[in-house]
Amino acid sequence: METEQSLGERLRDLRWARNEPLRVVAAAIEIDSSLLSKIENGDRLPTEPQLERLAWYFNLPLEELAAQAIAEKIVTSYTSTSTTLQALKIAEARINAYLGNDHE
Repeated sequence: METEQSLGERLRDLRWARNEPLRVVAAAIEIDSSLLSKIENGDRLPTEPQLERLAWYFNLPLEELAAQAIAEKIVTSYTSTSTTLQALKIAEARINAYLGNDHE
């Protein structure tokens, strides 16, 4: 999974690799071009149904796009500080405990 790019940058690169205009991809995933542009520019995050359609359209695992969207929410909401990184480590430990993966 690409981690350096934002979700929007990744989607734009995928679209450009196919040499497809915004309107074609937007129509295929049932949103308007301006919304897709906002997603690509990082002004909006896609909803879960939109993520599902994007994953289908670009033939990507939904879990991968969903994880990138969650990461994007964290970065935009909390910025990248040492406190945010500490909070992520705590969240990881709690999630692993919840899932029964205490050894990770």
